[in-house]
Amino acid sequence: MDIKIGELARRTGLTIRTLRHYDALGLLKPSGRTRAAYRLYSPTDLTRLLHIQSLKTLGLTLPEIGRALDDPAYDAQEALRQHIEVLETRITQERQLVRRLRALQGAAEVGWTEVAQTIALTQRIARQVGHFMQAAQDIAGQLSLSEEQLQSLQNQPRDAGSDDWETLLIDVFTALEVSLPSTSPEAQTLATRWQQLVRQTTADRPEVAQAIGQAYEHHLPADLHAAWTFISEALSSQPDGATMTNSSAVTDLLHPDKNVRIRAALDLGAAQHRAALPELIGRLGSEPDFFVRENLTWATVRMGPDAVPLLLKLLESPDAATRLQAVHTLSKIADPASAGALNRVVHDPDDEVARKAIFALGQMGNPEALSTLMAGIGHPDPERRTTLSTALVAFGEAALRPLLETLRHPDGQKRTHAADVLGLLGDPVAAPALTEALLDDTWEVRFAALSALGHLPGEDARRGIEQAAQVADPRLRAVAQRLLADRPEQAGSLRERLERRRVQGQRTQA
Repeated sequence: MDIKIGELARRTGLTIRTLRHYDALGLLKPSGRTRAAYRLYSPTDLTRLLHIQSLKTLGLTLPEIGRALDDPAYDAQEALRQHIEVLETRITQERQLVRRLRALQGAAEVGWTEVAQTIALTQRIARQVGHFMQAAQDIAGQLSLSEEQLQSLQNQPRDAGSDDWETLLIDVFTALEVSLPSTSPEAQTLATRWQQLVRQTTADRPEVAQAIGQAYEHHLPADLHAAWTFISEALSSQPDGATMTNSSAVTDLLHPDKNVRIRAALDLGAAQHRAALPELIGRLGSEPDFFVRENLTWATVRMGPDAVPLLLKLLESPDAATRLQAVHTLSKIADPASAGALNRVVHDPDDEVARKAIFALGQMGNPEALSTLMAGIGHPDPERRTTLSTALVAFGEAALRPLLETLRHPDGQKRTHAADVLGLLGDPVAAPALTEALLDDTWEVRFAALSALGHLPGEDARRGIEQAAQVADPRLRAVAQRLLADRPEQAGSLRERLERRRVQGQRTQA
């Protein structure tokens, strides 16, 4: 029997996001779709997923797994050679453990407690390293990089005897275990090794390194984020950090070579050189290159709330692109002090700037912004409505009451939009009001209400859809019937399902 993506995620422990990522890569495409376009996975798909997960445990990257499963010309021997190298590294680590244990064995005062603690420490660090490397691989696979940048990331040779990520991560997690200060000389050495490996891995491409760094900052799991924070703090406190904050780095922000400008932004951001904020933000409003702008944004965000006053002044620029970049940066800092200004920018004459402000307010979740966003419900621009829907959904339960109230607004377009957002919220509390909206005078409102009910769980939503399946309008009837057909797990009335359970129970007892 085919199953939907949510059920597959629940059964396997994988996230829906991971399964969608596999689909986007062509690694695991569902065999079918429901009439409502939900993914359906067959037993054959489950077998392929098992193969994918098995190959991941061997250390293959997702592109390698795809080639191994689909490409007859895939070089299995080369893959085996690479994994032999991985195993040899693990063997080296185990030998290091043996040496530690022998050293403990030779100490007269060492007992089983110390031995057990050493083993536990080594195993814990090994798990952390493996988890970090897998997370890093998954993050790298989801970066929006060009083909050229991906090549620079994936095809870097490693010299024999040179440093490698696994060895470095072991040392980093060991430093965390012993609470090594990020300002210590040992931490500085680890930070320098990290920088060298980043440059080697990315072919010294600053824009690629920065994309990875930003992804680590925002997407590493919580139990691994301490390692990234430790390295970031160590980089910021390096003794040679003064070279990052001198006038040459500020001057380089105007260099004709974009790579030099990227490096200058990275250096100023890493050092959190707040004295350079006017130059950083001034360049942010005029920089023509996308990658440089992103690095300038990152450097500015590193300064935190100190950057907000200058960014608010940038919002007054007559240039829409400058205002857009200012809003983009403010959304990443997410300082409540900027909420009032963003409330005003929602009415910016440039649609893209206004949409970005709406998105930023949704990300910040400032309660005072909710009434401003609700005032934009039913906007005639479809892109503005889509952005507004996303922002309102981010408020969760707080948006429920104003949306339900808007279902009674005199403006039909506002009622329609409110019904759409209630469907995206997915709260079954909205089902009775949406069922009532099925009797609205405006067809668009009735259709939006029915579609929203299709997104809600529970008996109230089902009864609303059943009611729509009996109306005179053949279009609504057809949609309602499809929605009912796509709710097999809730098929039948509550009384019918209770009766089936009673009969099944009697058969079991018999």
